[in-house]
Amino acid sequence: MRQRTRLSVGALLTMALVLTGLVLRRREVLALALPLLVYTGALALAGLWTVGPRLVVSRRLESHRLQEDTPLQVTLTIRNEGRSVPFLGCTDLVPASVGVIDGQRSCLSPLAAGETASISYAVRPARGEHVFRCASVICFGPLALPGSELELPCEDRVFVLPRVENLEEIDIRPRQTRVYSGTVRANLGGVGTDFFGCRDYAPGDDVRRINWRVYARRDTLVVNEHEQERIADVSVILDARERANLRLGEPGPFTYCVRAAASLAVHFLAAGNHVGLLIYGDLLDWTYPGYGRTQRERILDALARANPVDKVVFEDLRHIPTRLFPPRSQLVVVSPLCDQDDVEVLGTLRARGYQIILVSPNPFTLALATPTPEHALALRILRLRRVLLLSTLAGIGVQVVDWDLNQPLAWPVAHLLSRHGRRGR
Repeated sequence: MRQRTRLSVGALLTMALVLTGLVLRRREVLALALPLLVYTGALALAGLWTVGPRLVVSRRLESHRLQEDTPLQVTLTIRNEGRSVPFLGCTDLVPASVGVIDGQRSCLSPLAAGETASISYAVRPARGEHVFRCASVICFGPLALPGSELELPCEDRVFVLPRVENLEEIDIRPRQTRVYSGTVRANLGGVGTDFFGCRDYAPGDDVRRINWRVYARRDTLVVNEHEQERIADVSVILDARERANLRLGEPGPFTYCVRAAASLAVHFLAAGNHVGLLIYGDLLDWTYPGYGRTQRERILDALARANPVDKVVFEDLRHIPTRLFPPRSQLVVVSPLCDQDDVEVLGTLRARGYQIILVSPNPFTLALATPTPEHALALRILRLRRVLLLSTLAGIGVQVVDWDLNQPLAWPVAHLLSRHGRRGR
């Protein structure tokens, strides 16, 4: 289209100058038309070398699904199925959200009939879905004049999942579990690994479970019981409200919230639990609970698309649909929190019988190292207010993980939520 526009403009200007010179009978005006005539003729000659429909472009991505912060190698191949091209310029149109970290995404070289040219470069895409739609091609003809600029479609998609961190054991104690055996202590006697208590012997009990010391002392048959371990219902709630995710650094706290939600959901799924995900933001994005690898991919896909947005309807946590969560189950909330209203909502859920773990990324650890005196005072007030909110939640039985974003999530989780960490405190 650009080639036709240039050719049309050149032809019109040439004709205008020629007619003006003939009417005025001025050779100077006719002389001005000569450069434009040469230029227009060169453009028309270059148009004969346009071979856009006979170029085939294909793109190969090293992977179509990868974790964030992982480099992606891209190779673009151009094959000439028509006449030879003196020079071919090709540029791969990369999405704006994808940054090139190595190599070049354009090339300029001759391309004979039947030959191929390739471009190879590396990108580091951010979390989310990215679409590579087409490549821009310019065929240069004689005198190195450009021909038509074409955009040849070659669509590819890459899905970037949030980074998942390996977590150690997380000891959860929901008031209600499922009937299948797992890793969560069910507060019921039976077959397990941890000692639970003793009861009188009943016909049919395993003789190996008899407590012979009690029998020698009291002449009564007593059997040992161990605490049953079952699977549990776990619901991960990601706070995607923009007002809760104060942006004091780069990347913002919401990026860390997404990574924490992904790591926790993957950890509980690996332990065999029944896990669901609720993203609380502009909409209620609910991933129905499930098991195994398929559920893992569903949750990671939902988290990859998550972005912080505020709507008046969901400006606080009062509209969390508790009917989605099984009664007396385990809730894992990932949120920096906003105000006292959020504390009241979590307190209400705690009073209804839910066991709650709050993983709260501390956004003030991303603040500037040398703030102004006014900013320093404001940050100090906000930090004190945050400490007050978290201590209030801890006082009503919520397990609080105050996460310093300069440290891996595994450190506070191992210290505050694992059995070994609790014994060491």
